[in-house]
Amino acid sequence: MKRSAGVTTAAIVLIAGSAIALLFTPLATTGITWVSTAHPEANFPRQMLIPVVLVYPFFLCVEAFGIFTGIELLRLKSWARITTIVFAVFIILQSLMISVIFLAVPLPTEANVPPHFNLVMRAVTTGFGLFFLGVGVWWLVLFTRPSVRAQFQSAPSPAPIEFTEPAELMLPPPAPRAGRVPVVIIVVAVLLLAGTSSLLVVPFMHFPAFLMGKVLYGGAAKVFYVALGLIDLTLGIGLLRLKPWSLPATIAFYVFRLLNAIPMFSPVARDAYFAAMFRSMPFPMSPGLSQFPPHAFDYFMDLGVVFSLLFYVALIVLLLYSRPAFEQAARERASASS
Repeated sequence: MKRSAGVTTAAIVLIAGSAIALLFTPLATTGITWVSTAHPEANFPRQMLIPVVLVYPFFLCVEAFGIFTGIELLRLKSWARITTIVFAVFIILQSLMISVIFLAVPLPTEANVPPHFNLVMRAVTTGFGLFFLGVGVWWLVLFTRPSVRAQFQSAPSPAPIEFTEPAELMLPPPAPRAGRVPVVIIVVAVLLLAGTSSLLVVPFMHFPAFLMGKVLYGGAAKVFYVALGLIDLTLGIGLLRLKPWSLPATIAFYVFRLLNAIPMFSPVARDAYFAAMFRSMPFPMSPGLSQFPPHAFDYFMDLGVVFSLLFYVALIVLLLYSRPAFEQAARERASASS
């Protein structure tokens, strides 16, 4: 089937955006490293270089993969369409959170800045967030349309040549294709696997953890984050491999995350966790933070909790909705391998 103009445009945007990010990521990482070594007066914490160096290859791989995905979109590869849907979900979630935070959280007023600086910064940041939100929604709507999905379906194979003789030259019929992983399951699995990136930085950071209203410190917090990363890894691989146990386990895991986030609405628990976060920072906080209104960070934390709750509820609903398709695909995969 002929490629539509919308698919072509989306592929070009994906390739161009990934290429720009691929150029800027080395510049940003090199700049941080240079400032920390050539300008000690900047007081940049050396321990912050460890996660930067560890995450740097990850971002390069994602950006290179974005370029490759855009090229494969032009070739109407089915996996590229699904990958772009996953990208769209990530973009929508991040853009929504950034836009809401900069619209709702009060900003400090400095005496040595122009009078409309905060307004301009809020408008520019929110504008960027809304722009990327529009891109994500565009991709999500475009690549889930039936007409576009049909473009990525495998072209029908030509009719086999009939041989009258010799009979031994007849090719065997193609084997039936095993069950395919539903798109929603792929998106959730990628989200889970992305959570395993915390395993790279947790050993070098000292952030506290929050467990059912209690703040964990030191080794207990690291064990908690490592356990979450390993669970993410196990569930993500299980979903992609259509393991029957993985779907109910993932639903139960997100129910736990949902219940764990609810106590953050308590001012006592929120203030204790937020104070622990500030104490764990490997660098002194900017004096400008003291200029924030008293409850600015309360708004920030409440918005983060609300966003997390809505995110987990949406994932649970999507997983329950996709359960019949997942179980059917798992049965097909099991029968094909037996």
